[in-house]
Amino acid sequence: MTDQRTPRRRARGTAASLAIVAILTLGASPARASVVRSAEVQPSYAVPSSRARTQVGSDAWQLFKLTNASRGRFGVPNLQLNRAMSVVARRHSAAMARAGALFHTSDVDVYLHGIQWHAWGENVGYTPTDVASVQTAFMHSAPHRANILNRAYHHVAIGAVRVDRMLWVTVFFYG
Repeated sequence: MTDQRTPRRRARGTAASLAIVAILTLGASPARASVVRSAEVQPSYAVPSSRARTQVGSDAWQLFKLTNASRGRFGVPNLQLNRAMSVVARRHSAAMARAGALFHTSDVDVYLHGIQWHAWGENVGYTPTDVASVQTAFMHSAPHRANILNRAYHHVAIGAVRVDRMLWVTVFFYG
């Protein structure tokens, strides 16, 4: 969902307490991807401090390429992948898979500690099919599409996990 705020101001109050669920069915096939916005609290994860090259996994890498391809179709510059934060995004995806529910981060400052930023957004979703179906669902959802095409975002972290034939993804955008 589109969520731009300064590091000192976190979403609170009425807007943050609403939960909006959008389930998108893709075509006539049973394949579908779901996207959600929720103020539900979830575990916090620290960003790994290691400077070693971190692998993000093939599903996350494919979603990264599809995200930049979507931006390119609209003349928006490519995002740079933050590999260390992608480890955190993957942990978030795993937590959603364990809970069997989609939820957003509760404290952006935990994820962006030590990083200069002025805008933040997050997309989460799941699908029983493939990465392309998640990207298609995001692009068909106005708030998720707005995150993908937001020119204020220059960096992205992507975490993807497969559990019981379901693909869970977390995408952090910031700039």
